[in-house]
Amino acid sequence: MRTIDLDISWFAVLATLCGISLCYGMMILVALNGLASSLMVLALLVVALVVLMTLTNKRFVHIDKAGICYRTWMKTQYVHADEIVSLERQKLGPLRCFKVVLGNNRKLAFPYWSIDDVELQRAARLLSVSISGTCNNEVKA
Repeated sequence: MRTIDLDISWFAVLATLCGISLCYGMMILVALNGLASSLMVLALLVVALVVLMTLTNKRFVHIDKAGICYRTWMKTQYVHADEIVSLERQKLGPLRCFKVVLGNNRKLAFPYWSIDDVELQRAARLLSVSISGTCNNEVKA
């Protein structure tokens, strides 16, 4: 069975680290040194844990003909192909967020995962769904 494995979005991780650094700098400016240091260490540990779990395949997103399988912290979730209406890659500034639109109009977002145009079209063909969103024109797969 052909499977598409999504990669970690290093740009999203970098943007998160920049956001953490910006918050740290602002807290230092308003003289919250102790709280800022504690929160900075905690935030960096969480980001490092997420990256480590992703690199060791404890967190993943797999797309195949049966649907989408993804693992968050401790739980593996399955979205069957029958439930998926379309795929989209929404642009959020310089970031691109991969989203899955379900039949009940619910959207699943995968902001820390990277998918390029070729893989997105291949995923749409595998799942027999359309591609929509702000990055792509309406494309039928």
